[in-house]
Order: sequence, then structure tokens, then C-alpha cells
Amino acid sequence: PDLVVVLVLLIGKRFGCLQGSTAGFILGAIQDSLTSMPVGISALPKSIIGYTSGKMKSVGAGGTMYTVWFVLMIFVHELIIYMFLQFKTDLPFIQLVYNRVFPNTIYTTVMFFVVSFFLKKYFAEE
Repeated sequence: PDLVVVLVLLIGKRFGCLQGSTAGFILGAIQDSLTSMPVGISALPKSIIGYTSGKMKSVGAGGTMYTVWFVLMIFVHELIIYMFLQFKTDLPFIQLVYNRVFPNTIYTTVMFFVVSFFLKKYFAEE
């Protein structure tokens, strides 16, 4: 599971779209520099989901709608990353979606619920 995505989603939800996208870019760039992935490949999708997470606050989504949007944002994040990584493999994109995107979305969503449960106090709306 990608705990950085969970953190970016929570930061965007709590502080807004500008801070969410900034946190997504910075944490994505740090994550890329510490792993063997090309630099910037996860900074873009994390910036997008940080911005979108913060935008949900201004739209007025709440409760269950946040959960639905967060699962969708996690799925889009994984889809964008594996869309870029597809060019480095010989596998068809649909196989990457079934073998990587769906399982990673499920793992990250479960971790999102666990982390948000334990950090509810710190990321609660004031």
C-alpha cells in the first residue's frame, strides 16, 4: 500500500487544495528519489489527487461521498502511475490494470481507513 497517497489525501481534505497538491508534489518527488522509479512519475498523480482531495472540501462533499471520492482518487492515482510504467514493460495495459491497479487500490483503500481512523484527531475539521 502507498501510505504517501493516504497522507496526501488526508492533508488535502484537512488543509485544502493548494496545500494538498503541494504536499503531493513534494512527497511524490521525495518518494521517487528514494526508490528506483523515475523522478516525477509519482509526483504528478499525487499532486492531482492532493488538489482533488482539497477541492472536495470546497464542493461540500462529506461523509460517504468523501469515501467514494477517495477510493476513486486512489484508483486514478494507480492508473496514472501504471500508465507511465507500461512503457517499460512488455505487458498489455489491461493486464497491468487487473494485476496491479486493482489490488493496489484495495490495499491502499484499506490502509486509508486504518490510518484515518487512528489519525482522525489530527485531521479532523475544525
